[in-house]
Amino acid sequence: MYRVFLVDDEPFIMEGLAYLIDWERHGLQIVGKAGDGAEALEALAGEPIDILITDIQMPRMNGLELIRSVRELQPDVKFIILSGYNDFDYVKEGVTLGIENYLLKPVNTEELIRTLTGTVAKIEQSVYKEESIKRHLEIIRDNLLYRWVTAAIEPEELRNREELLGIRLGLPGYVVGTVKLLFDQEQAEPAEVSSRAETIAAVRMYCQRTVQSYGPEQAVFADLEGDLVLLAGLNDGDADRIRFVRFMAELQAAIRERWGLPLLATVGEASKGEAAAHRSYRTAKRMQDYYVLAPHDGPLVYEAPAPTAAAEPASPAQAELAHFCKLLSAGKKDEALAWVREAFARLRETEGLAPSDVQNTAMAVLAAAVHHANLMRQEHEGVIGDYKHLFSQVVKPQTMQELEELVERFVDRVLCASGAAEREYSPVIRQVLLEVERRYGDELSLKTLSQAFHMNPVYLGQLFHKETGETFSDYVNKYRLAQAKALLVESNLKTSDISARVGYTDTSYFYKQFRKYYGFSPTEYRNWSKLGGG
Repeated sequence: MYRVFLVDDEPFIMEGLAYLIDWERHGLQIVGKAGDGAEALEALAGEPIDILITDIQMPRMNGLELIRSVRELQPDVKFIILSGYNDFDYVKEGVTLGIENYLLKPVNTEELIRTLTGTVAKIEQSVYKEESIKRHLEIIRDNLLYRWVTAAIEPEELRNREELLGIRLGLPGYVVGTVKLLFDQEQAEPAEVSSRAETIAAVRMYCQRTVQSYGPEQAVFADLEGDLVLLAGLNDGDADRIRFVRFMAELQAAIRERWGLPLLATVGEASKGEAAAHRSYRTAKRMQDYYVLAPHDGPLVYEAPAPTAAAEPASPAQAELAHFCKLLSAGKKDEALAWVREAFARLRETEGLAPSDVQNTAMAVLAAAVHHANLMRQEHEGVIGDYKHLFSQVVKPQTMQELEELVERFVDRVLCASGAAEREYSPVIRQVLLEVERRYGDELSLKTLSQAFHMNPVYLGQLFHKETGETFSDYVNKYRLAQAKALLVESNLKTSDISARVGYTDTSYFYKQFRKYYGFSPTEYRNWSKLGGG
């Protein structure tokens, strides 16, 4: 609603206008009335308005004098004159003052409505233009601040753009805080994504207003991950940083109470000078990883680590993972889930635990479950879902309990699907699949299996294809390649030895099949995995 103020020394004129027009329908609201210019000017000293409708001839201060005075107080107000005098001099001076219209009494309602409609359109256009300029400046400013705290801008360019930053350069130090809103980890619908963006924008605006209480040397912007970044200047490094930590704790509590959202706040190290501000940002972002380990009542604050001996990684050993894989293969859901709980229990008891230890454990268990699901062909049944989304959840800020529950849910889903798939197979095909799992390294054919099951090989092949959707040879080939893929990562065996172990007597044929299915050679895959790609 745009705010309207009426000024006229004839009360019945003001009352008539108030009831003659459906102000709300036109997006307008009458917020005040006055009987002369002096009374109006006194009221408007503390009353922001958008439109002033005034008479000209009034006691103490006429309408034209009022317009001049109000324009000094509120430069963006729009003015409409209602007058009983058709005097050219009044009209000319009104035009000089920039009025929207000069209407004669008695007022023609339709003409006044047209004037009001045009005035509202002009205000909205002005507001839109102002907001557009503001958004563009905000984007430029965010980009400059982000480049500053990531050390991606030259010092000279930074100094040349200081006016746009909103914070002085050349201070003794700077400190960075981050605010990350922890929305539901699952993929969201477009409408929910839009709602989240609105919430982030509202929280940002709140941070920008609230941070003013911290001090004049501060700036708020959003980084490329959507985190809100608060950059504050330090005059007295340690004392000011302690005050900033206290401020971040209060801000975190206020946002949580106001929006009812879980959030993570962090504070980086105090930098010395503007050139080192990127260190504070880097350490503030790094502290987000510790959400999985630390209590979360207040912000996670970076403290320089004391030198210690390198700790042994806490992720599961290959032998432990091999046992877990056997539980998966045997379909022992309760035991597999108990194994997961024990693995996380050991993490909690580990001294000097790092966030990467927790994430590596989760990754290793999920990778084993995905591998099992692939062997059971669950990728075609929607069991796994999006690999990229699944593994991206591991590195998002969450408690260790939440991460453990994520892993347990996935393992449970995979094993439930495995059991359902097994129940769909006839007894003879289940036996064939079991033989493949046991003897994939030996020579396998429908002919030898059909003799063992006392069946016609052609009929057995047709039954296998009908129930699995694959030919027997394709299934065996894929199973062998999956085993080879695992050995390339988990062992130091030569490629030729792996080829023989999984059932390929011809190493060149093994190479050809591996490239056909995976798009790269066994050697390329092993090298890629060692670089962290697997």
